[in-house]
Amino acid sequence: MKEPNAEDAARCIELRKRSKRGECLSSEEGRFCARMFNQYPDWYSATEKRVFNETVPFGSNVRLK
Repeated sequence: MKEPNAEDAARCIELRKRSKRGECLSSEEGRFCARMFNQYPDWYSATEKRVFNETVPFGSNVRLK
């Protein structure tokens, strides 16, 4: 599986978590995430569970398995 460098991976995950929490991303940040999705589709898909689980509201026991 093709993976981004550690810095880009961390930035992408943090931006996706911010977006999932309802925060607005800048157009540059949105383009960055779209580029990551297009360049690393398998990696991006593999991180979906992490992004979901790390953004579940406090007190919720919902988790993706």
